[in-house]
Amino acid sequence: MTLTRRSFVSSLAAATAVAPAAALAAGTRPLTIGHVPSTLFAPFYVAIARGYLQQAGFAPSVQRIGSGEEAMALLANGQLDVVLGGISAATFNAVQRGFNVKILSSAAFQPAKGHPSALLVREDLYEGGLRTPAGLKGKSIGFLGGKGATGAYYVSLILRPFGLKLPDLDVRGLSSPDQGPALARRAIDSVFAAAPFTTSFEQQKLAREIADPPAGISCTASFIGPTLLRDGAAARAVLAAFVKGSRDIQGDAFYEPANLQVFQTYTGRPASQIKSIPRYDFDPALRIDTKTLADMQRVFAELGVLAYTRPLDTNEMVARI
Repeated sequence: MTLTRRSFVSSLAAATAVAPAAALAAGTRPLTIGHVPSTLFAPFYVAIARGYLQQAGFAPSVQRIGSGEEAMALLANGQLDVVLGGISAATFNAVQRGFNVKILSSAAFQPAKGHPSALLVREDLYEGGLRTPAGLKGKSIGFLGGKGATGAYYVSLILRPFGLKLPDLDVRGLSSPDQGPALARRAIDSVFAAAPFTTSFEQQKLAREIADPPAGISCTASFIGPTLLRDGAAARAVLAAFVKGSRDIQGDAFYEPANLQVFQTYTGRPASQIKSIPRYDFDPALRIDTKTLADMQRVFAELGVLAYTRPLDTNEMVARI
């Protein structure tokens, strides 16, 4: 299936809606969840769809969010109760500025098998011999959000073994749906993207994969704001529901038809497509990858996208509930 921005956005019309009305009726406490539609957040979608949050007394509603800066602001002022997104410079800046936002759990880990997220170069450049990140110096690269985004960290990790840093490339903020047209026009040399776009770009002969992030790291998370931080019991109940969702999709269970249908509902991507692409790994307890969190802060500091100079204790970023 060829993914365009129009088809991607159209498919989200129903997906960004909400849990079914019958399920909402079972809950009593509103819980507004902002998300970036992606299988990166599969456990949370399962927790919503199977009623685990409702059983804990919540009435969840789901809405799509944009940038990390926007999400952190909405979370901090109570317009959102939970955010499912990438850990970015905006996350660190929000905590340092005293915004009442914290990480509740991890989301996806880069898997040991398969490359759902990857760095790709334009097809003609690949055929011309650009087969490793070493050849990207001075070339343009596009990914969602720019230098302060989660993608910036992933690309920085990929470049490290080749003696390159992100400023050695021409970085452009470019969402996944916009990357395909840019590659087709030869307006961008390389992209960092997540599945299913990685697979789609290769199938369309727009780009070829040359590297992927290290396995076993997590740069995505669930975040909570003041509403849940003030109520430890409620926050624990939300986390417990999310953990149930994670345990339901371990191993091959991820690809069970009922789960694929849930992922289709919340990402707007066909279940048949999700079934055909590599999956992310998910910790059964949704543990937070604090080692990667500390390394992200160092990288964002080097990139000059943090609003402070004295490093945060990354423990300050984690919800203590």
